[in-house]
Amino acid sequence: MVEYWHWASIPSGQEVYWKGVLSHDLEPNRAYVEVAKTAHELNKIGTHLVNLQITNQVGILYSVDSGNGLDFMPIVRQSGNPWPAPTMGPEYTSLLNQFHRSLYQLNVGTDFVFADDPDFARYKVLIVPALYVADDALLQKISDYVKGGGRVLMTFKSGFTNENNAVRWVRAPGPLREAAGFSYQEFSNLEKPLALKDDPFHAGAENKASYWAEFLMPDHAKPLAYYDHPFFGQWPAITENQYGSGALTYEGTYLTDTLQKSILLGVLKEAGLTGADQSLPGPVRVKHGVNGTGKKVHYYLNYSSDVQAVAYSYGPGTDLTSGAAVAPGQNFQLKAWDVAIVEEK
Repeated sequence: MVEYWHWASIPSGQEVYWKGVLSHDLEPNRAYVEVAKTAHELNKIGTHLVNLQITNQVGILYSVDSGNGLDFMPIVRQSGNPWPAPTMGPEYTSLLNQFHRSLYQLNVGTDFVFADDPDFARYKVLIVPALYVADDALLQKISDYVKGGGRVLMTFKSGFTNENNAVRWVRAPGPLREAAGFSYQEFSNLEKPLALKDDPFHAGAENKASYWAEFLMPDHAKPLAYYDHPFFGQWPAITENQYGSGALTYEGTYLTDTLQKSILLGVLKEAGLTGADQSLPGPVRVKHGVNGTGKKVHYYLNYSSDVQAVAYSYGPGTDLTSGAAVAPGQNFQLKAWDVAIVEEK
């Protein structure tokens, strides 16, 4: 279904300027022409698009409990405010959005998964933002996923409290210690951002860690980055641990978007999930699925006012919007604000 809210602009009330497809004059206009064009295109090719099935290989573990726990006990010092802080800092939702935004910009499809998901093994990569509140069973399930060959990218505060938001009587990160390959006993707010020593991910001006630092003590994890600081620099900021057939990358601090995307891209590469889609022009998004007739469908969307050159890297097919044949390795032009929908043969 394609649904428009609403059809005609209303003449009074709070939303009088929340314009509809038709303006207050109720006459055909630019928006109406675009809606009519879309309707005719769907009438022509809609049977090729319905019942699209999407299979993503990256999952983000979403924890309502962890979000609530970190809202109550925030990591960011709010100067002059009581504790818990009444204003929202870069907490759980900020981390969640940062990961999802990075995956979107990298043209990597992702699902949201939950603690009661019976099996994480259908994903090659599992993203775990600040799993602050979790029972032992969930942490064991994550560890087993890594041991069985999965790739986990996890952030600070994970494994710290149990399902009742009570701090565990063991060294952090609790039951995750073997899979993570480190432990820690201390942590700190950061008064101001710190650089990572030697800019290991080539982030330039964005080579910064902020708000929070855990003093990670590796058991057998490999440090990937240290703080550039005379005191905090004693401990790694980011680690990676090989465990069983998989690996767990851990961020003990809050990173800039640039750093986060770089680390995420590295994890995706190690999992074999990168390719031509990550080389597309910045404004171009691509989505993939299998339609109701069992054929693969690739959507290329140009979110810019400039023509974009797209390198097609999938099986031979037809652009449903134009009827033109598309071959593997072919370059085609995507007009401003336009879309190409390639159905493989």
